[in-house]
Amino acid sequence: MADRLVQLVVSRSDFERVTACLREISPRDWWAVPGEGEDARLTVFVSLHKADAQDVIDRLSDTLEGREDWRLYSVATESNLPEMDDEETRERLAQREVSATREEIYSDVRSGAALTRDYLILSSLATCVAAIGLNSGQVAVVIGAMVIAPLLGPIMAFAFGTALGNLDLLRISARSLGAGIAVSVLFAALIGQIYPASSESTLLDYDGVLSLRTVILPLASGAAAALTIAGGSTSGLIGVMVAAALLPPLAAFGLLVGSGNWSMASRALVSVAVNVIAINLAAQVVFVLKGIRPRRWKSEAHATSVRISLAISALLVIAASAALWGFGHPDFWSG
Repeated sequence: MADRLVQLVVSRSDFERVTACLREISPRDWWAVPGEGEDARLTVFVSLHKADAQDVIDRLSDTLEGREDWRLYSVATESNLPEMDDEETRERLAQREVSATREEIYSDVRSGAALTRDYLILSSLATCVAAIGLNSGQVAVVIGAMVIAPLLGPIMAFAFGTALGNLDLLRISARSLGAGIAVSVLFAALIGQIYPASSESTLLDYDGVLSLRTVILPLASGAAAALTIAGGSTSGLIGVMVAAALLPPLAAFGLLVGSGNWSMASRALVSVAVNVIAINLAAQVVFVLKGIRPRRWKSEAHATSVRISLAISALLVIAASAALWGFGHPDFWSG
């Protein structure tokens, strides 16, 4: 059973406000522990199913907004004893489509979007591994590089920031993604200067012809990544990182630029754009469908329109796909 234990530290003067928020919850599922001293705060514990945690946390946050001296913690619990005897209720709760709370997801994606030294080092090392694997035609090496590369983190954070209309998170994730891409291209280009792109490697053959697979693969990968993150689990992200295939075309672009092959390099770059935009679009749609939204849509910090963001992302996917298709059909443009 997926449970959350909400721990709220609140002043005695606000205790009645809190109890009003918990009126619909069974008295056996919440309790208060008083602190010592006349002015000591109270600690309120609330045991909840994961599916109900977001509503309760939002109600408490709205009630205490503007008040001082309160703190709320949400903790995932591994077990709950005594176990529930009602099998029908257990089955009903197990079948509910649940998401982690907004705050839990934010904490996960925010850490993945941080522009840190380790992030840049991992991006450069993964690019080196991918470039060597691409040049030598070793698929296993390229797969290993995709597992190392941390580029999926900023894209997920950008999609989540769009769902929340969080402009600060959008700026942070865009900056991290741009820095990661720049570092990857730089290192791949340097390797291309020292170790020119091999014409015999089929892994570097970016012919630019668009197929359904070119667009469906990153769309499916982005949706899978968003579902994994929204469910509060990161165990499946390694497989998603491999399926997303962000790093190979990026490393190929740098290699081909370093070798002076600008035609194939431009095709690889458009492939990168298709992957990034399609993953972002799919993740945005999943987050919105999972009901992830800010507590208050009218806040100035949440001024971004989700509909406009989704429309722009969809148009960018179409535009990048058309450009990739155009590279493979030059006769179409020449008439």
